[in-house]
Amino acid sequence: MKKLHSLLDKYNDDVAALEDAAGADAFEYLFAKPYLDEVLEERRGDRQRENTRKNNISKNDLRNIARGTLDNLNIGETAGELLADTVIAKKYHDTMKKVGDKLVKKYGKNIGAADGIDNYYHSLLQCELAKISPQSKKNGILLGYAKEYFMDYLPKRLRGQTHKEIMEDSEKDLKNNELGSKVGSDNLDKACEILLDYLRTENMKNEKIR
Repeated sequence: MKKLHSLLDKYNDDVAALEDAAGADAFEYLFAKPYLDEVLEERRGDRQRENTRKNNISKNDLRNIARGTLDNLNIGETAGELLADTVIAKKYHDTMKKVGDKLVKKYGKNIGAADGIDNYYHSLLQCELAKISPQSKKNGILLGYAKEYFMDYLPKRLRGQTHKEIMEDSEKDLKNNELGSKVGSDNLDKACEILLDYLRTENMKNEKIR
């Protein structure tokens, strides 16, 4: 979140200008965006506390503010959930890769045998995480942004893909992440595989793959 604070400082808290940023700022913002609302709220709180300090608020009141902030951090618990959610995300990523390899082997190369399976698996992962807890839901979206930047963007650029091509694919994946996350949180008592069955490709259905 320090990087997002730096970006907001650079753009004078103008979120619209930051949305239109290019180059390195654009990619740093892409990774940090899940924390935007939280950071904006934190910055508003910082400004309020600074105004309070200037108005000579008592030391006792400041002490209470600090104590309340620390009590709500739950750093250890949050880090543990993130680690657990990362393990879950890797399992889904590995499953998607295995399914893709299986479909290509069955239907042949260069005919789009595995096209579209990422739409299903991206949404399915986020749906499952959203059912675990509000923190896991948030972690899922964050991990999705991290994947697009660290696992997809740089390697694809090195393989010769254009910035436009990569960003279009990333936007699709991120939209599927948001879709799955909402479906999961809105339907806590229903199985994600059933809720998102319509996203399975014809080849997946033919092979009875979920």
